[in-house]
This record gives sequence, C-alpha cells and structure tokens, in this order.
Amino acid sequence: SRHGVLVRCGRGGGTLRSESKGKAARGRIASGGMEKKMEKKRVELKKLSMGDLKQKLKDRGMTPFGSKPELIERLIAEEFKPPPSAAKPKADDGVFAEVFGPGGGERVDLDAAEGGHPSMSLEAKKDKKDKKDKKDGKDGGKDKGDKKDKHHHHHKDHKEHKEQKVHKDHKEHKEHKEHKEHREHKEHKPHKEHREHKDHHGHKDGAKDKKDKHEKKDKDKKKDSAHGAPLPFSFGAEAAPADKLDEKDKKDKKDKKEKHTKDAKGNKENKEPPRPTPMGQSPSKRPRKGDQQDDAEDFWNQLSVGMEFLPEGDGAAAIEKDIAASPAVSAAAAARAAAEEAKAEAARQRAAAAEAAEEARRREEELGPPDEATAEAMMAAEAALEQDPNRERRVPLTAKQAEALRAGGQRWLQRLESIARMSTISVGPGDDGAVEAKITGAQPGAARFAELCLRCLLASIANETVELRVPPSAGDADGAVDILEIPEEADSVLVPQRLIEEFGVLVAFVHEKDRIRPRPMSTPEQLELGRALGLALGQAVEVRYGEDWFHAKVVGFTEQGTVSVEWLGGGEAEMSPVDVRAASIAQMPKLHPMHGRLVLIGEVRARTAAKFRAMCLIDGRLPGHFAERCPPQPTGNLFGFDVAVVPLPSADGGACARQRQKIAAASEAVVEVVGKHAFIAGEADERRRAQAFLTQLVPQAGPFGDATEIPDELGDCCSKVRVPLTAVTSVSGTARSNLSRIEEETRCLAFWLPPGAEVMPRAGELGAVGSAGSIMISGGAVSEVGASVEANWADAWHNATLLGAGEADGCVRVQWEYDGSEQELEAAHVRPRDDTTAGGSSASVAGGSRGAWLRGARVLAVVGHERARVAAVLQVLAGSETACPGLWTGALEEAESEARDGKTEEEVLCGVQAFMHDGSTAELDWLRSSSAGQQALRHAARAANCVAQIVGQAFFFAGFPAERSRGREYVDWACRSRMQQAIAHLRGGAATGRGRVLSVVEADMRDDVTIMVVDEAQAAFLRPDRLGPVERELSVLIVLDDGGGSAMEAGSKRLLICGDAEAQRRKARERVEALAAAAPPLAVAGAAGPVASAPVAVAPDTQKRPAIAATGGDAKRPRADPRAVLKTIPWPSTINQWGQLQNKIWAGHPKLQRGWIRCWSRSQDSEYYLRLSDKLTTFNINEVLAS
Repeated sequence: SRHGVLVRCGRGGGTLRSESKGKAARGRIASGGMEKKMEKKRVELKKLSMGDLKQKLKDRGMTPFGSKPELIERLIAEEFKPPPSAAKPKADDGVFAEVFGPGGGERVDLDAAEGGHPSMSLEAKKDKKDKKDKKDGKDGGKDKGDKKDKHHHHHKDHKEHKEQKVHKDHKEHKEHKEHKEHREHKEHKPHKEHREHKDHHGHKDGAKDKKDKHEKKDKDKKKDSAHGAPLPFSFGAEAAPADKLDEKDKKDKKDKKEKHTKDAKGNKENKEPPRPTPMGQSPSKRPRKGDQQDDAEDFWNQLSVGMEFLPEGDGAAAIEKDIAASPAVSAAAAARAAAEEAKAEAARQRAAAAEAAEEARRREEELGPPDEATAEAMMAAEAALEQDPNRERRVPLTAKQAEALRAGGQRWLQRLESIARMSTISVGPGDDGAVEAKITGAQPGAARFAELCLRCLLASIANETVELRVPPSAGDADGAVDILEIPEEADSVLVPQRLIEEFGVLVAFVHEKDRIRPRPMSTPEQLELGRALGLALGQAVEVRYGEDWFHAKVVGFTEQGTVSVEWLGGGEAEMSPVDVRAASIAQMPKLHPMHGRLVLIGEVRARTAAKFRAMCLIDGRLPGHFAERCPPQPTGNLFGFDVAVVPLPSADGGACARQRQKIAAASEAVVEVVGKHAFIAGEADERRRAQAFLTQLVPQAGPFGDATEIPDELGDCCSKVRVPLTAVTSVSGTARSNLSRIEEETRCLAFWLPPGAEVMPRAGELGAVGSAGSIMISGGAVSEVGASVEANWADAWHNATLLGAGEADGCVRVQWEYDGSEQELEAAHVRPRDDTTAGGSSASVAGGSRGAWLRGARVLAVVGHERARVAAVLQVLAGSETACPGLWTGALEEAESEARDGKTEEEVLCGVQAFMHDGSTAELDWLRSSSAGQQALRHAARAANCVAQIVGQAFFFAGFPAERSRGREYVDWACRSRMQQAIAHLRGGAATGRGRVLSVVEADMRDDVTIMVVDEAQAAFLRPDRLGPVERELSVLIVLDDGGGSAMEAGSKRLLICGDAEAQRRKARERVEALAAAAPPLAVAGAAGPVASAPVAVAPDTQKRPAIAATGGDAKRPRADPRAVLKTIPWPSTINQWGQLQNKIWAGHPKLQRGWIRCWSRSQDSEYYLRLSDKLTTFNINEVLAS
C-alpha cells in the first residue's frame, strides 16, 4: 500500500500486509476468499433445477450426467479452474526461509516498473513517483514545495483515518476482553487497573519512540546525502547486511525492544489474568520450520531488518508508537483468525460429509439395497409415507408446471379446489427457494386425496403418468375415485387431458412404482472382471444393438468375458463389452405407458360420463372389449344413481348413435352408445326415460321424425302442440332443418304424430269456457252465456240461446227458441247469429280463420325437461304464426294454454304469460330481425332466468312469476337502450326530444340491479359487441339509462348491470371496470358518438325529429349540420332542388338506398326521407339506409 509493505509470502501464495499506523504486527495471510466465492456460487446453483444445471453443462461443452450435487460440483470446478501456472523464479533463502521453508523467500520489488505495485491506485503511483523524484533531486523550486504540501495533506488525512480505525479496533478488543474476563474471574477492578497501567506505559514509550524516530531520521538524511541516493528497499539475498548498518541505530532499536518487552512482561505478571488459548495453542505463536516457540513479534523484528522505506515526519513517530502496543493487537488478531479458520474448516468438513453422504445415497439408489429384506423395508417405508392420513404434503413443481397452474385465471387451481373441497392448495416458494405446492387438509386423508388430484392433473397436462407405491382403488376418498383398466393393445388411444376439458374431472394413468430390487450378488471374480471392463454391477449403461443404442443395466459378467444386461422395459441379454458403454445420464429414462390403470376423480355423474366416453373410444380400437366382454356392472341401486347396459334393437340403423346427445339431454341421463349396446347412467326415472328413447321411440322414427305413439314412460315429459297443415313445412323446414335447430337449442326431441292424434282440451277452444264465462263456438267466434246463436239441426240452422258448456268435451248446451227445449250439441254446430256479427269484427274474422287452420292440424310431440319443452313449443308457435298470421296472437289465452299443453297455471311449474307489444313497429322489427336485437333478447332472458319468445306481435315469457316479470322488464330495457345505441351510433351523436328513452327510476331500490357510473368516453367505448361476452358468460344484461332522475355529474352516464345472481353481477362489474379502463380519451371516442339513449324515429305527430349530428357517416369528410347549412341558403321549394342539394346539406352522412332522398320538415324540425318513385315518406332512417 502507499504507506506500508506488501510482501508475497512463501509457496502458498498468501499475502502479509504491514500497514503504517500501528498495524505492522497485525499482518494476516489472505486466504479463504476463493472458498467464500465457491460457497456463494454453490448456494446459487442449488436453487436451479436439474434441467437448468444440465443446460449450463451443455453450454460449457460438458456431458450432463450425474446427480444434482455432482452437477453443481462439476460446474464449480469448471468455473474456478486455476489458470496454467507459469514458471516461478528460484526463491532465495533468508528470514522467509526460516518461516515458510526452503523456497519461501521470493523477492518482491514494490518499486518495479516505475509505477509501483500493480495493485496501487493511480494517485498512489503518482505520489510514489513524486517522492522518488524528490529523493533523486529532480524536484525544484515551487514544484517541490507543491508536491511536499500535497504529500503532507494526504498523509495527514491518511493518519486521521488510521487513528480512527486503530481506536475502533482497540475499543472492540477492550470490550470483548472486559466481558470475557468478567464472566470468568468476576474481577472487574484488577482488570481496570491493569488497563490504566498499560495505557500509562504505552504513552511514555510512545514519547520516547518519537524522539528516537527523529534522531534516526536525521541520520538517514545525512546518510542519503553521503551516498547521493536512498537505498532501495529489498530483503533476502539483496538486503543490506546487518554489519553495514549504523551501529548506533542498531543499539537504539535493541534498547527500545528490551524496554518494551520488560514493561509488557511486568504488566502481564502483575495485572493481566491468563488468556484462554483458542483451538489448543497460543494465538501469538505460529508453527514454522525450526524453532516452534518463536512468536509473531520475533517474526516482525526480523522482517524489519533492512527495511528503510518509511514515511517521513510525524508518521514515523506514530508508527513507532503503534509498534510498541503491537503484541496485544497481534494476539487478538491471531485469535480471531484462528477462530475463523476453525469455523471455516468445520464448515468444509460438514459440507464434505454431506456431499459424501449424498454420493453414497445416490450410489445406493443406483445399485439398490444389499438384500431382499432391505428392499422390502424401503418399499414399506415409502408406502407408509404415502398413506399417512395426517401428513402435510409438499409437491415440488417445475417452473412450467407452476405457470400452467396459474394460467387462465388459475382455472386449474379452481378445478382442484372444487374437487378436493376439504383441502387447501397454495403454490409458492418453499424453504429452499424452489417452487412447490403446499397441501393441508381439514380432516384426515384430505391432504392425501388432494395430492393425488394434483399429481393426476400435472401428469395429464404434461401427457405423462403418475407413479405411486400404493395406487388408489375404486371408491377411495368417499367414493370420489373410479378405476378403469385400459388394455395394452389400446395404448395411447386415450388422451386424459381431453376428458378433463370435456367433463370437468381429473383423469390420469396411475401405475405402481417398480419394485426395489436388491443389488446383484457379485463374486470377487465378477468384481475384478467388471473393474477390468470399467463397469459395475447395477450400473446404467447403453448397449448397441444393430446400429442403435438402447438403455440397459448391468446385471452380471460371464466367464467368457461378455456382459449380462437387462433392457429398459424388461428382458435380458449377453453382449460383448465393445457394445456396452456407460450411460450418458445417471438414471435410465422413465417410460410413460398410456394404458393400464386409468383413474377418474370427480363428481359421480361427471366421472361416469368420462368413463363411458373412454370405453367408447377403446371399443373403437378393440371392438367388443367393453360392449361385450367388460361392460360396466350395475350396483343394484334401484332408486339412486346407477348404470345399465341396454342392447339396441335391430331396427336402430345408427339412429341412436346420431341422436345420442339429444337423447341424453331429453332424458337427463348419461348415455353412450358403444357398439350395439347403450350404456346408461342416472337416477331411476332418468334411466327409464333414456331406455324408452333408445328402444322404442328413436329407432322406430322415420327419416322425418314420425312416431306412431309416445311410450307411456315418456308421457310425463311430453308436450303436444298443434300445427296447421299450411304451417307444417314452415315449422319443419327443408329436410327437417328447422326442427333439428329447435332440438339442438332447447335440448329436446320432437316427433310428428299420425294425423288425427288427439290433444288435451285447451282453454278457449270450441266448447271450452274461457275468461269471464265466454265460450268459443264454430268459426272461433266467442259468445257469452245467454247470447243468441244459431244451431244446426238436421242440416238446417235454427235460432237458439247459448246456455253454457256441455258435459262432453267440445260440446255446448243450447235452448231452442221455437219450443224452449234444451239440447247438447257440438260446439262446431253452433255459430253466432247473423245480426250479432254484422259488421264483421276483426275478432270474428280471425276466429273464422283460426277454426279453419286448426281443423285437421298435425300434432307435434316434444319430449324433454319441462322448461326446455316450453321453449321448444314457443318456437313452434312462432313458426306457425309466421305461416298463419293471427293464429295465436288472435287468441292469446288459447296460445298460453297451448304452450302449457292444455294444463292450467296451477298444474305446471313453468308457467306461460303473453303480452301484446306496446312499442313501435321499428322496435319489434329490430328485436326480431337484426342480430343485435336477437342477441339482446337472448341475453335479457338469460339474465332474468326465463324463456322469452316473440310470436307475431306478442311476447311470450315462461318461468316462475317473478322470472316472467323480470324478463318482460329486461326485454323492454334492452330494446330501449340497445336500439337507441344503434341509432345514435349511426347518427354519430345523441338527439334530444321526447321518446322511449330508458329511465329506470327505481334502479337504486332493486335487488337485481347493480349501478355503475361511467364518463362519456367510457360509455361510448362500452358498445354491445364489447359487452356481449360478459353478458353471455355471466348471464347478465348491461344497459345504459338516463339516470332515472338521479343527480348525475356533467359528462357522466349510468350503467345498469341486471341479473338474478348477485355473485354474477359482481363479477360482471369487475369485467366492465377493466373494459372501461381501456377506453380511449373523449376526443377519440367522440367519433363513435355517445351511447346514451336517443329517441326512436316515429311518426311526426308523436315525436319531434332531432337533427342528425355532425360526426360519423362518411369517414372521408366531416359530417355537415343540416340546420346550419339550410340557414345559409334559400329554402328548397321543389323535390328537384332538394335532390340537387343533397351532397351540400347532408355532406358526410350515411348513404341511402337508391331512389331515396333527404328532406327537412320545418314543422317537425327534423329530416325525413322521400322515395322518388311513389313519393312515399318516412321518418325512420332504418328503413332507408343502404345495406
């Protein structure tokens, strides 16, 4: 260093550093730095996985094999590999030869290369060069003074720093010593006196040392003047001989040494208690060649001989003062160094022992246990550990597995939690820093079951298998586990992950771990032969067979010199040693056979469905394996969940396989067609319905779905609906396409019954008593009891009075006017009297048409769940209404009864209610025709949990009363909000004026509505196409209203999230907030226009038409404001003038259909549209926009 001596010591490469401020005696051998770096690197590598370690070896061009500790040590050895050692110069003998042995005294010239030691800083090198120039007499005048001042200030700073450091060291040493001696001897006072006495002598010695230093300095200057240049610092062979030194200088040093030693010994004998000796020897003594009793003080005294490079001025005196107190400091430093060295040595021994134990364990695993009993004990221990019901489980995870568990909103973790409900699974770093899954159970066995679920899931995702010492059995975990044996011939037919995705269960192949085999018994001859070949019994090898290499294990050696090996997967062979080589990996790779024990975990219905699907797939590869040889066996549970195998009739022809999903949905059972058999699972009534479908109804139905009759087993899940003959084609569609679509949407099955099939009487039909006591008679006319009618008798019509309904179905009682007698006639033979129907009311006309349409109508039987049946029937009614307008909308009461299959409201769970549409025709057309309107209708029905269907001009709602009420409101809200959004989007802005603007006044008081407030930019961004996925996934409806009278801040809009389930609304709000956060600024969003409601275009006598905004339309140019343009030009007075000014007044507006032009109404202050061909006008822009 700048003010000290740096010496390279001995052949070990250590370093002794003598510093200038009292630390000359505290020189230490710098060792252990490389060990610390290696240990730090070892800790870092332990955190990596095996794959990462092998990749690092590959990157360095090394073969990746061995256990994890071996890989780590190989990487460390490669990284810290010492460079090739250069030839060393011959060492000199001298004082270092006595300490470090022969060859330990290599010469070190600190003034080499003019710049000093290479470890010096640039400033230190510069100062040293200045000092050398000064001694050589090269400095002059002012430069010499500047350098001297600079050196003086630098030395002063260095001195202050060193004094602080020495003071701190003395303080720490004093506190440590006081604490130790107080604990051992409880003699605080003598210790204090000793310290004071020592400090007093140190002060006196320091003053005398300072005086001696000044005298020595003067002599050195005289000596330098005599010789002309200072003597270079050197030692060993080139050091100045002792007899050439100044005799007085040697005498002064000797006197100082004797006095200092005498004072130290006196203080030690009188005051200082004995010090403990660390590690069994004195810290001040260091073993060396020769005299073993020499201490560090003797070493530094010998080292000081011939050293002339010392600082000038006060620094020399400070050094001499510190040297006087150096023995105690040296002893403490040596004690600390010895303790650290002992601690490091103990750590190295522990690490070596652990590494040896790990190597022995790995070797034992590779070779196997020594005997059969040990192998059995090891397997029993593994089995006991796996089956421990109370043990907390920790499953190590790779980075890829942890990422897969967290992907998709943690859907896999949610799947695990839904199946293993009594356990808690958390993924995070473990104690060693590696990622792991920690599993805890709320009851015994829960954690074990959760671990099985997790391992099955991870194996299925990676297309691997699970290996356990004790595989699960059917019925484990309270019946949540099912087992299916897959033959080896069907290997890889099943993909467990597909079954997991389709059925929501956990599926994986689980195999028993291979038995632990004892290591092969070897004779001395075999061991010797193996050593000669470089192989060992039980070693993993690679064997060449033909042109390829295969994995195997050595099991023995023969006298002929061949090697007996066992192939991976079974089988043994004797191979020539030239065809056998050590395996490139420590262990043979694991095989993952996709056959054997297939474990299915989950709810009983879901896992049974997955099991049936697996059987069907295997039977496709091995026909008859499950259908005939290994069919599922029923448990004999007559009333609960069970399975059944039903042989299909010969007339099936594949119809049951094609209609399997519809049969399963309609019967609500699990159905799978396997070969010529059908596997059925479910409750007793579900199995009964499925069997009726499979054996009676579906196989006998023709290509158009005609059935002779409905089996009695399906009578309680069947509804019948009448379809006029003129509407059969409309309802059925080409090649039954419409009916197939209705079946898929509603998950029902529909069959045409033979002509003349009867249905239950409907409310409001001929002879039936309707509301207010009305009775329907011939022609669909409705007559009140007591009304005058005409009745047919003997093919002649006579006047009579209607008395009421008859006893027989479809009959009425009348009283003849000519004699007053009463008679019961068929309602079809009674008609209103001509004078009562004069004028031909629309109801009578419609009734007459209805009677003709329903006379001889076909009957369609719909089979399925009640709510699904009603939905299918309403779609059939809509198709009939399209072909026969007014058929059902002319008699809503009878239509409701038709949807209920003639039953009353009290007899059904899913009631039906119909309402005529009270809005505009445009709204109804938008709901019925546009894709956005149909989507709004479906989402409103799903949010209300009801069935909604448009039939002609009427809306039909099915469900519980509260659901029907909500459904009607939601449809109206969706129509008002969404249609206005579409119109506002086309216009580019919201219009003002009266109209059907959505305003939900009681929104904040409803328990089915969640309110959000968004700004205009967010409202414009939240279009139905962006909100549609949220509504569809969470069964909610999201609309915007005008605030419902609430005080809203300027630029704010109110968003209503509607739905029956609060949890779904909460999730929807989170999704909407995330969408709103991505909304662009208002300036960008303004081009799309606000989403707030705009008035519907209706007739000019009911609404004031707003002006079209000045944005949107043609993106190539800005949209003009018609009002502003018309104020700047003369008002057009003819159609021709309006046509010529179209591009000027309505520049940038959407194009109209060919033949239409825009005009402006002064009275309505709004635009309207005129067709040139017939002068037809309309205010509805939707009717005239170009497609």
